[in-house]
Amino acid sequence: MLTPRQRQFLKAQAHHLKPVVHIGKGGVTGPLAAELDVMLESLELIKIKLNQNTSEELEAVAASLAGQVEGLEHVWTIGRTILVFRPSRNKPTRYPFPA
Repeated sequence: MLTPRQRQFLKAQAHHLKPVVHIGKGGVTGPLAAELDVMLESLELIKIKLNQNTSEELEAVAASLAGQVEGLEHVWTIGRTILVFRPSRNKPTRYPFPA
């Protein structure tokens, strides 16, 4: 569970990032969650964009992804963009939290 201070830190770090995952009318699928799991191992902090043609709700997408991807933390939502974080399991994190 992230503290408010950690969330603020991650939001600042993600400001310049572009969305790398786009969810369309197919919604959240098993292969999408598996690919996100692989991407989180190397990137750790990812923006996910919900396209206009999806019928999915932001809260439902965030909950579904958190249920399918182990250790995923929902950091923030703005507009149709979701910010998620999971520290790498195999190497030191690229985003060490401030003390």
